[in-house]
Amino acid sequence: MTCHYCNEEAVAYSYGKGYCREHFNMYFRGKVRSVIDKFQIKGKIAVALSGGKDSLALFHALHFLKMDLIPFYINLGIPSYSPASEKACEKICHDLGYTLQKIDLADYGISLEEHEKPCSVCGTVKRYLMNRFAHENGCKYVATGHNLSDIVTFALHNLANANIMNFRGNRPFLPGREEYNMVAKIKPLFYLTDKECMNYTSINNLEYVKEKCPFSREAPTLKIKKWVHAMEEEMPGMMLNMAKSFWRLEEKMDDEIKLNRCSICGYPSYGRICKFCRIAGRSKGK
Repeated sequence: MTCHYCNEEAVAYSYGKGYCREHFNMYFRGKVRSVIDKFQIKGKIAVALSGGKDSLALFHALHFLKMDLIPFYINLGIPSYSPASEKACEKICHDLGYTLQKIDLADYGISLEEHEKPCSVCGTVKRYLMNRFAHENGCKYVATGHNLSDIVTFALHNLANANIMNFRGNRPFLPGREEYNMVAKIKPLFYLTDKECMNYTSINNLEYVKEKCPFSREAPTLKIKKWVHAMEEEMPGMMLNMAKSFWRLEEKMDDEIKLNRCSICGYPSYGRICKFCRIAGRSKGK
């Protein structure tokens, strides 16, 4: 099959169209650019790198879109997995001419292995540290590699568990709140699927960590994502329509969410003390 836009051989396929390397890169970066343009993203962006295909694809695309980027990596202290992830992040930063900034979870006295539900703790500490890093480094935004498949999967998982509070964060842009030391959050891969991100990393020879996090191998979200992808095969466009619906629902929830500033660290919290400070044991005696 040839590229839909030229006579070159197609190396990737999306929604029934074949793409050569050049035109797939244009397509992929165009989808990222559409989020950047829609929300008028201008200024310094802290890019959260995990070593996985999505965050590396995002960073690579934003680099070629000539955005002002500061890449950073959070070392979660997971044996074997974290060192491999950090190595992948260091390589892409070296190749593109950046210095990778690093955050070590152990510096905060937190070990995921000590918790009964490490995935829940992991999500909390990453959200906190990403926002804190961006704020302390003068960034207007923090960008994450959540793609369309992730967004729909996480939303369905939270709905299935009546977890309405964590239902927030599904849209591609969440404005910052200076009064709470909260920077804006962007998901530039909002319109791109797992498969498209995989194709982008393959076409551009990006070396990412292929092994799964040992804590997430039995995660229920994996089954939900598999089901979502199967439905997408039968009804192309379903995932995007669902994501847009979740986006609209979230906007209606905005007025009902009341934020505070954590009495210990000063960052956003739904209560008097944020979950990160409770996990880190900072709330003792408070």
